[in-house]
Parts: sequence; C-alpha cells; structure tokens
Amino acid sequence: MSELHHDLRVELRRLLPPLYLPIFAMTTGMTVALPLIPLYLDDIGISLSMVGVIMGATGIGAALVGIPASAFAERFTNDHLLLIAVGASAVSLMAFGFVELAAALVVLRLISGLGFGAMGQSRQLFVTRGVPIHIRGRVTSGMGGTHRLALAVGPFVGGAVAAVWGFTTAFVVAGSLAAAGMLFWIVPGGREVVHHEDRERIAVRASLRRHRRHIVLGGTGPMLIQAGREGRYVVIPLIADRLGLSLTEIGGLLAVGTVVDFMIFPISGVLMDRFGRLSSIVPAFTVMAIGMVFLGLADSTVDVAFASVLIGLGNGATSGAVMTLGADLAPEGEQGPYLAGFNLVSNLGLFIGPFVVGTVADVAGLDASAFALGAILMAGVAWIVLVVGETRSA
Repeated sequence: MSELHHDLRVELRRLLPPLYLPIFAMTTGMTVALPLIPLYLDDIGISLSMVGVIMGATGIGAALVGIPASAFAERFTNDHLLLIAVGASAVSLMAFGFVELAAALVVLRLISGLGFGAMGQSRQLFVTRGVPIHIRGRVTSGMGGTHRLALAVGPFVGGAVAAVWGFTTAFVVAGSLAAAGMLFWIVPGGREVVHHEDRERIAVRASLRRHRRHIVLGGTGPMLIQAGREGRYVVIPLIADRLGLSLTEIGGLLAVGTVVDFMIFPISGVLMDRFGRLSSIVPAFTVMAIGMVFLGLADSTVDVAFASVLIGLGNGATSGAVMTLGADLAPEGEQGPYLAGFNLVSNLGLFIGPFVVGTVADVAGLDASAFALGAILMAGVAWIVLVVGETRSA
C-alpha cells in the first residue's frame, strides 16, 4: 500500500508541468469570464434565449473540435495541439468585452469552446496513453480538482475586477490568465516525450466508423451530465441577479460553491479506483440534481447559497468521472480517435445545458430551468448505470 502511495506521489509530481499547469491556467481564465458572460449579455440587451445560444456556443465548439483535433494530434503532436488550443481560447476571451454584436459573440464563444475542447482532449489522451489504470481515477480526479481550484478563484476575481474596472478589463484579464497555459511549452518536463516516428499513425475516420456504436452508447450519459453541469453556470448567476445580488456577491457565491467542490474532489478518485466508477457517479450526481431543485425553489440569498453548496458537493465528488469513463472505454491502440468521438458526443451537453436554461426560462421562468437541469442530470445517471455499467475492469 505504501509503495502504491509512493508511486502515486511520484506520478503526480511528474504530471504537474504537462498536465496540471495548462489545465489550471486555462481554466482560471475561462472561469474569470464565466459568471460575467450572462450578466454582460444582459447588460447590452441580449434576450435570455440568445444568452443561452451564446453561452452554449462554447459547447458546440468543444464538441466539433474532437475529430479534427485528433487528426491534428496524429499528424503533428499532442503538444502542438495544446499550444494552439490555449492560444485560441486566450485571444477569444480577450476580445469578448469589446464586442456587442450577437453573431460575433457567438463566434468568439465558439472559438473558446474549440480551444477548451482541444485542450481537454489533448490532456485526456495524454493520461490515457501514459497513466496506469490502477491510479487513473486519482490522476483524473486531480485534473478535476485543478479545474475546481480555478473555479474557486476565477469567479471571485472576475466579479471583483468587473465591479471596479468594468466588463472589458475583466475579459482582458481572463484571456491573459488563460494564455499562461502556454508556459508548459518551455518549463522543464512540460512537453510530452513521444518518438513520433516510432508510433503508428491511426486512420481517424476508419477508427470512428469501427467504434461508432460504442462511442454513442458510451457518450450519451456523459452528454446529459455535462448539460446539467454547464447549465448551472447560466442559471445560478441569473437567479442571483434576479434576487438583487451585486457582481462581486455573485462571483463570491459561485466561488463558495466551488470551494466546497474543491475540498472534496479527492474523494472521487479514491472511490473510483477502489470501489468502481459508479460508486462516485451515482450518489454524487444525485446530490447535484437535488441541489438544482433547491435552486429552483430559492427565494433568498441564503437559499441560493445553500443550493450552490449542495451542487458543489455533488459535483466535487465526481471530479474526473467523465474523463475516466472515456479513458476506460477507449480501445487499446485507438485511444485518440475514440476519445474524439466520445468527446464529440459528451461535449454536446455543454451546448444543451445553457440552451435548455435560456429556452425554458423564456417560456416558464428561471425556476423551471433549474428543475429541468436536475431532471437532465438524473437521466444521465440512469443512462450510465443501465447502458454503460461499471468500467473499472473494462
């Protein structure tokens, strides 16, 4: 057991420059902007349904980038893919606060999603190829924990900067922080050691055709989970704004929920590696869905804070779960194309969540959109249990 813990510590130290550094920098930039985007869009007069479309464009970009990103990584390298991904997202974040035309805002969010999706796929492929399965759950939960640490910092910084210097400055800060993810290219140990000439190149489209049924079945449950997760970034700020909270208070509220999320993320990796992936997924996403119901019932700041903490608890206990599922299901030797297809399906949820919030809110109100997200989460849990099943021994 002590040898196992030693191996894990050594592995985590090795992974700091190539894995956790770019994830933290880029996610911090993205999350500085995240709670501000729906408020900025509301401030410039964008309708709620269009807010959902603009927010959801990130998910469309993340979903669409999977296959071309896989082909790019096969032709060049995983590191080149990550470098371009971080740069594209950073530039699109900086530009967002200078634009008020809805169509241009959709394009900028699409580019952010392309970059963020390519970054995620690049690092997921890095883990799938280079991390043993017996510690994969803890390594990927560490990826989720890094993401959550950024989420704890980002919204508070974004809210504070926007309150003092305005939205435009906050978006420039967000892009600058994201750009720091490119430092992996120059820090010692940051670049992946791959002898490219020794690795057989995979025909991406042929591999996707071979595994298309496996991809759809494996990715549908995570797609619904991602919809519930992403939708909360729209519905929580809008409900808080309706209750009269300031920009700083809204950023702080999201940060509090994320601090709770961050505090318990190691639980997810331990549960997944010792007791199976479902031991984390089922109870935790159920708690998150219950939090959505409480959010829909909220009529005070305390209620929203309680719901945010509950959502954070549920989300924290599933840190890295979707990435681990994808890595477990990926066929040996064809991980890149499979993960491209898996992420194409699962990342559609990043569009579906905000779109559901905007559409349902326009028709039935913000409270109903929170209830809808809870129902979507439970549908995702049911799919993973009944269709995918346990993958630890896969």
